[in-house]
Amino acid sequence: MAEAPAVRPMLPASRRLEGATVITIGHFPDDTSARAALECAGLDWPERAGALHGHDPYVLWRSPKELLALSSAPASAALKPLLRTLAAGENASAVAIDLSEATVILELHGPQLDTWLEHLVDACAIPRVAPQATRCRLADAAVVLLRLDPERLWLVADRALAAYIQDWLAFAHDGAFAVST
Repeated sequence: MAEAPAVRPMLPASRRLEGATVITIGHFPDDTSARAALECAGLDWPERAGALHGHDPYVLWRSPKELLALSSAPASAALKPLLRTLAAGENASAVAIDLSEATVILELHGPQLDTWLEHLVDACAIPRVAPQATRCRLADAAVVLLRLDPERLWLVADRALAAYIQDWLAFAHDGAFAVST
């Protein structure tokens, strides 16, 4: 596996967020229980595609029937109530499932972040303004990009693809920011 891009002045870098919490919330379009569970947890409901709410934890609109709740904290106390309230079998129209062990979050940060991303994903898929999220393909792997601020972005993917994605990050970084000798 390629090494993560080394931190160099005026260039972006990446790091893996170990122990992050990722919860998927599946719901029927007319469901009110998922919204109520989020509100009880002090979280806002994202209304449209690309909407990203919160500040660690975050809630993003993934599809008309799915939200993702994410936190950099392991077993996030703010997100645990969602798992209890929307546990499988407890609700007829919504469910929350912990995907933390099956998901990896890579934080990309620093200047020229969009230049790096343009070597990896369709330029139209890059969330340019915070807070915003998009679903896209990176080297043919499905990922979610969360723009947290102008120089910080989370890349969310299946954990099984982590090494593959990190190799692509390193390869694209070398290509985008090659130092001529």
